[in-house]
Amino acid sequence: MSFASRWFGDQSRDTPSSFAGQWFSSFGPMTLQQEGVRVSGTYGQAGENTIEGSMENAHLVFRYAEERERGTGWFRLKRDNHFAGTYLAEGQSRPLPWRGWRGFDGLWDTSIGRVRVAQHAGAATAIHEYPAVNLQATFENGRLVLAMTGENIGGRGTAELDPTGLTFTGEWQEPNQPTRPFSGQRVMPRPGLSWLVVLEAHWQRALDDAEFSFGKMLDELFARLPRVQVRHRYYHDEGSLLHWCRQLLFVPDPIVLVITGHGEANGLAVNGRIVPMRGIIDALRSADALDLMHFSSCLVGLDSERAFGDIPFPISGYTTRIDWAESALTEFIYLDMMLEKGLPPAEAAEQLLRLVRFAGDEAIPGSPYHPAGFRFFAPAGEPGLQATS
Repeated sequence: MSFASRWFGDQSRDTPSSFAGQWFSSFGPMTLQQEGVRVSGTYGQAGENTIEGSMENAHLVFRYAEERERGTGWFRLKRDNHFAGTYLAEGQSRPLPWRGWRGFDGLWDTSIGRVRVAQHAGAATAIHEYPAVNLQATFENGRLVLAMTGENIGGRGTAELDPTGLTFTGEWQEPNQPTRPFSGQRVMPRPGLSWLVVLEAHWQRALDDAEFSFGKMLDELFARLPRVQVRHRYYHDEGSLLHWCRQLLFVPDPIVLVITGHGEANGLAVNGRIVPMRGIIDALRSADALDLMHFSSCLVGLDSERAFGDIPFPISGYTTRIDWAESALTEFIYLDMMLEKGLPPAEAAEQLLRLVRFAGDEAIPGSPYHPAGFRFFAPAGEPGLQATS
């Protein structure tokens, strides 16, 4: 069983049926009604803005109108109580993210630390930011009940959601201690801020190998962008890689994840063992902010039909044993188009194959670089993106 299944079961694979209900979104509270394929509603602190559209291939394609702005967009239900999508204002060329959650679903800063909740089918599951803390979530009379256990720690609390869905209040009690207030506030993405997270295996396999690191190069390249948070961490086995992947569940801002190391068709080779790609993908299934996972490794796109079916976010990689410097040159441009130029991952991937000829499948006469076999995979049916099947 994957880490994600242990935390959240398999509910994220279910296909929700309706957008109807009360949401808290990137632009405040939102109320939607759905009749058949038609969806309409309002959003904003006072419900002053309108949205209307229709369902097309499991996506809500809509138009919105505000006092000084109007435009188009789309939402996709990623699980029962969470949607993700983009909007494009008239006169603008760059689509921007628009996300929403309803009920207790989402990421919360609480009196007991940061907590991610997934609410589905009248039940809930929760995970605490600290791996050593276990949380059990249930519902009683419409209130969320959390029971916490861990080494030298424990407690039980109840929470009631406010009408907007932005905060909750309640009570918390630890063993042999008086009851105290329990509160939480929804954690939302900070406008204009994004993350580049690089998880890197040590390339050196022997003591006499020279020191080099791709992550350090990326850190230096993107340190010039004040709106990009760069984080570089090393992993040495499956457990350490999944440890860092777990941290992404508690980041609210858009994330581009680069996983780099020695690759094989069935996964990443680390210290003589294979880390399966499917386990990495499933561990990140509830990372709502993850916009792209890129494998800066050889061969990981070769077995795409088996590894990249039913993916929750876009994934890219290579089908060949790519030259180390060739991948660095390719990814400097690829990542820069997303992190500085603001292109969505699918558009950056499309531009990459136009701008960098050796990144694709074309053999260039006289070139010292062989075709890299770059591939881009997207969740099936996502507008404007290549399907995985």
